[in-house]
Amino acid sequence: MARTPIRELLENDKNRVLVMDGGQGTELENRGIDVSNRLWNTAPFLSDQFWSDGASRDRDIVKAVFRDFIAAGAEVLRTSTYQSSFRSITENTDIETLEEYNALMDRIINFSRECIGEDRYLMGSVGPWGAYIAKEYDGDYGPEAATFDYYGFFKPVLESFNNNDNVDIIGMVTIPNKHELQAVLSFDETQLRKPYYVCLSVHDNGTLRDGTTMEEVAEIFRGAQDKLNPNFMFLGVNCVDMNNSTNILASIHRLLPDIPLIMYPNSGERFDTETKKWMPKDNDTMSWDEATKQYIELGARVIGGCCRTKPEDVGAIAAAVAKYTPGE
Repeated sequence: MARTPIRELLENDKNRVLVMDGGQGTELENRGIDVSNRLWNTAPFLSDQFWSDGASRDRDIVKAVFRDFIAAGAEVLRTSTYQSSFRSITENTDIETLEEYNALMDRIINFSRECIGEDRYLMGSVGPWGAYIAKEYDGDYGPEAATFDYYGFFKPVLESFNNNDNVDIIGMVTIPNKHELQAVLSFDETQLRKPYYVCLSVHDNGTLRDGTTMEEVAEIFRGAQDKLNPNFMFLGVNCVDMNNSTNILASIHRLLPDIPLIMYPNSGERFDTETKKWMPKDNDTMSWDEATKQYIELGARVIGGCCRTKPEDVGAIAAAVAKYTPGE
């Protein structure tokens, strides 16, 4: 039996909240896969052995990560393609042509579908231009930020997701710069042909990484509203500190009360940019139960985790969703 399209599911049940998986890249790393390269969580898919040996170590690890997130309650799972732009792949692998790139993307997508089964939703993960230039956490896109051809950069990966029926929804995530946000919101139905959402990369103080205030973000959305692609589904934030996540989501909801929301923060651990290490959670880190309750009250329709979130974190989110969703 075919799964209900994600838009239809959520439109028909206004109280339904879907649980997303957690930090795939950091979980792969926790289990022994080296993701310390320009392609990050796509790394295991780049070896011939992964595809030729059905019992390869990396293949087993990837399958186990999917399996454990599903067992914890994840209903929406992401492709490991955050850093897999055409430019990143062709500059860091032996792949040279668009045909070869599309073949790799189809392999990753189809393998991911095999891992999660037919009943769950697969999200095609698209990192920002900032991920390619290592600027997703400061948003400094330089003097050409307003004129850069964002669609030209995204087109190959978007076409891979548009053309593969195994992808249910596309995530344009960790967007740190207002010009990129404006560009993504201008993509029409020929460019983003599936349901999609936008997640922002936000400072703890609630501004975009480039300093754009949430009030300015709201104005960008209002300015795009009349011509916004009807495939747009959610606005939200990912890869943000847990303790600031509810205030940030509350500001978006206050300014744009009619837009459904999505939220997947980090675990509560903080990344030290000097030492390149994750620091332990603060003692006063918000619980998943408390955070999820507030996300639901603010109108979140999809809730999951980003960096350093594990299957047990997703399990806590799933339990809170069952506890606090109206009618459950």
